Amino acid sequence: MRARWLFAVALSTLAGTAAASPPRGKLHVRRAHARQSLATFDAAAETAPSYRYANLSKEACLAELTERHIEHIVVHEAPGVLAPVRLPNGVGGVRYHTRLPVSERATSPWEVFDCRLVLALDEFSKIVVAHGYDEAITYSGWRPPNKGWPKDKLAVRHPGGLAVDIKELRKSTAPNNDETLDVMKDYQGAIGSPSCGPSAKSPRPESPNSSQLRAIFCEAVSARMFTSMLSPNHDRAHHNHFHLEVTPHVTWRLIR
Repeated sequence: MRARWLFAVALSTLAGTAAASPPRGKLHVRRAHARQSLATFDAAAETAPSYRYANLSKEACLAELTERHIEHIVVHEAPGVLAPVRLPNGVGGVRYHTRLPVSERATSPWEVFDCRLVLALDEFSKIVVAHGYDEAITYSGWRPPNKGWPKDKLAVRHPGGLAVDIKELRKSTAPNNDETLDVMKDYQGAIGSPSCGPSAKSPRPESPNSSQLRAIFCEAVSARMFTSMLSPNHDRAHHNHFHLEVTPHVTWRLIR
């Protein structure tokens, strides 16, 4: 009975609080987690980096940002977010930003991240840099909760600043951005198919870009730096981005 209760709690957490719409249409809110049965419990969850990051206090997280020499700007007003920050120069050698004009990024809510997600992105950046990329184009990080959200109530997923949607990985030194991994064009997966592991199918058609994009995703899965990692294999709502998320107080993972 306890196992059933824990699983129900996990699914309830996945459902979360309805988020505001992403900047480019309603790509996913509740639909993103429609296949909640894919959540699996991890007996060693508490040893995963994602678990440690997600459960840090605000003070401990910000202290770790400083210890890692991660440049950040503290945001003083971000409802739903425990430790909101901006990353003026990225993290771990990778710049994470939307396609908004540079002049708008400094005030856009979509450029805000919870500190705990930033620590996970710092780890993810090591993989991205190892593959030769230094720029991640995003749809959004934080999405402010609906008006009237209680001032001191924390949110999860995008409303909590704990998730980011990445659409492209780029080499900033490449002329005309002609060396870009585009999730929508290059992932080449199939809805319902595992992305990683022995039962995963190779990209179809397979290309250098599709193989590299799949490798980056699966290396991050193996490193256990995120609680949820959703790709175009998850559902139609994720056809054009990776959803990367850390979630506090849970012992499940959702990978697809």
